[in-house]
Amino acid sequence: MLRFFRSVPLCLFATVCQPATAGAVVFDTVGLDEGNAAALLEATSQRYVSAMQKLLSEKYRGEHRAIRWELLETSLSDAKLARFEYRYVRDGRVGIRVYHAMSGDPLSVFAKSLFEGPTPGSTPTSPLSDVDEWDARSTTAASTGAEEAVLRDAEDEVYFTGFDAVDVRARVLPLDDSVLAPFSVPGEQGALDAEMKILRTIEQDIVSGAIPASGSLQGFVSSMACSSCRLGMRSLAAAHGLDVRVSQFYSSLPVVEEEAAIAGGSARLRAGMLVDASSGRPLVANDVLTAARKAQIRQALSPNSMDRSSRGMLWRQRSFRLMPPRLPPVAETSEGRQPYLRNPDIGEPPPPQC
Repeated sequence: MLRFFRSVPLCLFATVCQPATAGAVVFDTVGLDEGNAAALLEATSQRYVSAMQKLLSEKYRGEHRAIRWELLETSLSDAKLARFEYRYVRDGRVGIRVYHAMSGDPLSVFAKSLFEGPTPGSTPTSPLSDVDEWDARSTTAASTGAEEAVLRDAEDEVYFTGFDAVDVRARVLPLDDSVLAPFSVPGEQGALDAEMKILRTIEQDIVSGAIPASGSLQGFVSSMACSSCRLGMRSLAAAHGLDVRVSQFYSSLPVVEEEAAIAGGSARLRAGMLVDASSGRPLVANDVLTAARKAQIRQALSPNSMDRSSRGMLWRQRSFRLMPPRLPPVAETSEGRQPYLRNPDIGEPPPPQC
């Protein structure tokens, strides 16, 4: 039986979190979009979006309600991303291995939770819906068994491309004989966090001899690391002599920094978002990454891009639009009068001309 989750006795917490012989474990923050941190995680995101596109094209070709695609976009863009670079020295030569991960269930389990079963309600408050849209999100982590998650994630390997001996997809792995001990929280599985997937994969690579111990680990995470993952980093550092530095994306800047940028004229607020005063470009790395991920998903996974249908008709051929009809300028009409717009759906005739 695979041991996937373990509880940590409180008496061990202090000794594990503050190891006497471990390498340093440092956490810092990424505020403004300086350097290439957002671009690195954007590249990691693209790997998972491309894999999801391949999976959906293979398994879910039928027509679906638009709400399912909306939930796909929201759930996929909200999932935490992590990218860790492990640097080491072997035989006098410096080596590097880069690990990529996204939090949550394996992609096939994630897609099944969205595209199979009852269709969610059209809106959270629809009086005609007996399904709560928000309860229908992909929250299958609590019900996915340990062995099934490991197996499904291994099978999903066929949907990913571009990974090799240097760029590695961090897998969902069992925790037998592991120093990692993710917290078991009702409704969640700590072993499915992006950071925990990476830590477990690194641990396996060290134990198997694929990479040596005592290296340095530089990580980027799209949001704050939870206590479970922080404990895992300290535990891995203690067991294998690693030096770990993790940069976490914050959704906003400290108030003092934000006010100083606005007062100095280099930035302004737009709909609550800090943007460049002249170009309007988002300045906070978290906002830049979020916008990039949503653009990736809409380009690769929208119904239009995948030639999906709505009730038997391709999305691009639907008769209705979510924008009002364009009215021609007065100069385009005869005698300066606007033409009467007929409603073709009900066959309404135009009014008599005077």
